Amino acid sequence: MKRKLYWQPEAATAIIYWSFTMMILFISLILSLENTRPYWKSNLVLAVFFFFVWLGLHRSLLIRNDVLLIRYARIWKKRIVSLSEIEKWQIKNRLISITDHQRTYTFTLRKKDVVWLETFFQEKIPQKRVQVETHD
Repeated sequence: MKRKLYWQPEAATAIIYWSFTMMILFISLILSLENTRPYWKSNLVLAVFFFFVWLGLHRSLLIRNDVLLIRYARIWKKRIVSLSEIEKWQIKNRLISITDHQRTYTFTLRKKDVVWLETFFQEKIPQKRVQVETHD
């Protein structure tokens, strides 16, 4: 089985990242409005904007058989976590926390992906789930 899930970091980090990316877009638009014909500097800044968008969407969680491949916005940084190495996992709303012997990984996923990942973990490693009580 192979499945790819896109994730974002915690809310504050995601807001800072995407705000910075949108600032690059607005700078490009301001530069393009300064001239009446195509301007290479504004196009260059627009290319930087698209690069940062691609980096932001590069974050993914790839699930293959019994291995999780975690890809970050930094292209060179990847983590491979085996399901047998996972010590505990918990789900609270759209936030997933996975702990192995080295560190804790926290992801924000779409609701549909959270439901799928919860059923996947329930099948593969149900004994390592941490129950989270929510007070509404």
